[in-house]
Amino acid sequence: MENLRPKLVTKTGAAIDVAVTALFFVWMTGILKKHVPWEEAGPDAVLLGAAYCSLCLSGVLWLALSLFRVTLVDQIFQRNARPPQAR
Repeated sequence: MENLRPKLVTKTGAAIDVAVTALFFVWMTGILKKHVPWEEAGPDAVLLGAAYCSLCLSGVLWLALSLFRVTLVDQIFQRNARPPQAR
């Protein structure tokens, strides 16, 4: 039996999620550089610490964006698949 349901994840949606996550990573790295207490170790250590923390936060954002997109698309498909009198 052929699956008539469209895909929940598309290449365009995944690319948008990755682009937003990359921008968030750069933005959070800039913000977190002010909060890293390694100034005596040099600016490279501060950047590295901020980037490691920003990587974790960006991973959570990517996961949240992906799950939100899949849930939204699934709800839209279910709403459009219902008969008109059930709406």
